[in-house]
Amino acid sequence: MPSAIDSHGIAGVAAAAAFLDEQLQRAESVKRTASIEPPLDKSHFEDLNRQLSDALGPELMAEDATDTKRTQRFAIIETAVRDTFKSLIATTPIESPEFVRVWNLFDILSILSDSELCDPALLFWLVEELLDSQTIAGCRRVFDFLESRRERITAKHFKQKQLVILRTCNELLRRLSRALDPAFCGRVFIFMFQSFPLGDKSSVNLRGEYHVENVTTYDREPPANGEADKMDVDTDAKPQKDKPLDPDALYPIFWSLQESFNQPKKLFDPSHFASFKAGLEATMATFRSIKPEQPSRTKEKQDRQMDEDKQTLKRKRDDVEDELAGGFNPKYLTSRDLFKLEISDLAFRRNILVQALIVMEFLLSLSPKAKEKLASVKTPNKSVTYSDQVLSEDDTKWVTDMKEAIIEYLKQGLEGPYFNRMVETVLSRDKNWVRWKIENCPSIELPVMAPDMFVAARAQAGKLAATKRLRAAPLGSLALDFLGDEDEESALRRLKDPARYSLPELASLRRGIADDEFEIEMPTNDETKAQAAEGKASKTWRALRIASKSRLAVFDRIEDDDKIDVVFEDKPVAEEEEAGARGNAEADHETAVVNGESSVFPDDRRPIVIVDAVACASSSSSSSSAGPRSGVAGELIAKYPGTFARVPVHVTRRPREGEVDGSNCHFVDVQAFNVMRDGDQLLEFSGEGDESRGTSKRAVEGIVDRGRVPVMDLDREGAQQVKDNGFDARFIFVRPPASDALQMRLKDDSMDEEQVQKTLQAAAEMEEEAKSGGFYDSVVEAGLEPLEAVVFASEGGGRAAAARETGDTAMEDGPPS
Repeated sequence: MPSAIDSHGIAGVAAAAAFLDEQLQRAESVKRTASIEPPLDKSHFEDLNRQLSDALGPELMAEDATDTKRTQRFAIIETAVRDTFKSLIATTPIESPEFVRVWNLFDILSILSDSELCDPALLFWLVEELLDSQTIAGCRRVFDFLESRRERITAKHFKQKQLVILRTCNELLRRLSRALDPAFCGRVFIFMFQSFPLGDKSSVNLRGEYHVENVTTYDREPPANGEADKMDVDTDAKPQKDKPLDPDALYPIFWSLQESFNQPKKLFDPSHFASFKAGLEATMATFRSIKPEQPSRTKEKQDRQMDEDKQTLKRKRDDVEDELAGGFNPKYLTSRDLFKLEISDLAFRRNILVQALIVMEFLLSLSPKAKEKLASVKTPNKSVTYSDQVLSEDDTKWVTDMKEAIIEYLKQGLEGPYFNRMVETVLSRDKNWVRWKIENCPSIELPVMAPDMFVAARAQAGKLAATKRLRAAPLGSLALDFLGDEDEESALRRLKDPARYSLPELASLRRGIADDEFEIEMPTNDETKAQAAEGKASKTWRALRIASKSRLAVFDRIEDDDKIDVVFEDKPVAEEEEAGARGNAEADHETAVVNGESSVFPDDRRPIVIVDAVACASSSSSSSSAGPRSGVAGELIAKYPGTFARVPVHVTRRPREGEVDGSNCHFVDVQAFNVMRDGDQLLEFSGEGDESRGTSKRAVEGIVDRGRVPVMDLDREGAQQVKDNGFDARFIFVRPPASDALQMRLKDDSMDEEQVQKTLQAAAEMEEEAKSGGFYDSVVEAGLEPLEAVVFASEGGGRAAAARETGDTAMEDGPPS
């Protein structure tokens, strides 16, 4: 036992030290490896409470001991533990196998703290001191231990531990460089995210501080005279919009953007904002001038990268850790000599533009429209709202246009649409995070369920899980009772009766359905009504199955799933023979009259995407929010309601007067819309928050399943998204009418002069784009008849579009009369 001097003059400390030494010896006999794993457990030791009580005395260890006695016990154990700990780390390097005694000591402290025999935070106090005494490589070893024990050491008494855990991790992060040690920094962050509750504010950065130490250094001096003579543009000259600069001229302008990326609040200064806009415009102009990589070259790079990845996967973990510890991984290589090579790399350009997108979102949060959305927050976090900063209308337009230009650029290149979609998802979730901070981080935990709701839910769950009692004779099945009551020959004859396996006549099912409907309308009691409803459903399904073998064409005339009378109607035999003789092509064009409406189908039944120049230009020049546009597409659907159906879009706004959910639009909340967007359920979408709109894949597929041709009335951007998603559809552009006629029409719609001019300009620009290129399958004049000619053309609209171009209005392949 240590002497009184070694024990600080306190006998209890010496006893506690002897207790720890005994447990460490016990640990060495149990755990014979020199590694961190496996962890020691309470079962590996004898009764620790009894042993510690024998060492310190029953007064200090009593369960009902006073707070003073408990504090005294904690202090004695802490003193002994610290002495033992300091002795171990002073004599044992962390790389040696003997350092396992420190890991064993930590495991023993974890067991003691869970049993409330020592201070719960003692383990992390020692870890904090150990990290301070180690190199970065040694800190990795310590963190290996923390990660392996995270669940156990944070399961109990977390409130007493959370402050020292947070302090320890933050102190370690201050020592690490995010450029030199990005992987280790990520491990520390993940450890904190997994340890602290989801709603904890410890890492929220409520004050909105930026990482101002992250400074990008570059060569601010102009190149040598010999190089300056070769420059086409002076580095001191202001960059011109949409004009690419020489790499030497762009170099200082490009790297100066990092200052705004690092400290976006500097953009509050008008002069700094003006230089930022000029610099970003010059950067975008230069990026656009860079030719994309050739496919073959890209393929070679992919193959080379795959080979490198395979080799990397074969490395051992220790080799990777040594490389991270001793290598140099800079943020950017800012040498002037390397700049031209860097900007020629697509991955580098994407990296820079993602930073620019983050700044664009920051600036848009200062727009008047964004400020209005924050008006509903009662007590906003003023540190991140910047209430005294409002973006002007001109600056807001510039930011919006620049954001759209960056997004269009990110969609280019190899897997561009996928990369852009990933970036949009991350930025969308980041905006939700910022909103949570602005609202002062309200609790994200669900409220406690009311007792009556819990009882009702449990009862319903019990009904769903309970085994249902089977009927004696399942619905629609034929009885087999006779098999036991008659002799074998008679029973076999009755079993072979054709009535048992032959399909019933449709007429018999029709009578059965009529009887069930009568019972449903005038039931004897609730039980007979339920049986009749089940019987009707069974007979309806059987009737459709039988009719599908010979009357499949009439299924298009079924408007209501509950009423299938059309499948029972008699059709003259001569008419059926005539339809069969006409062949598939003519049969598709045959007109079936249903309630006085015509149903005629084109040869090409792919979904149709119509971009109506007038409708799109009118909506873009007005303040109308998302919703279906009226135009020639609506006229086509109105004339052929049995053939075409409009695809209702999903919107997050509230229904207007007269709008019906599911008919005009699908009205959903913002959260549901975001789930659909992030789950790739939308063919196209636009807007954000309460003004989002999108077209669902399921809505299009549902119309196809009902035997109709879906019609999507979209703008140019929405049509582009549909094509980028690889959706097979027909893309038709409807030209605007003559300028004078369109101007008169717009004025008749009570549109003011400014909106009329904007609409005319937008429609003209869309027409010029449609003429230039290959995006649309067909381009038609304004009006229903030209659209009909293209839609019903036997060659998919190609000949119709050609006739429109030459002015030939008399087309052979027009819609059938």
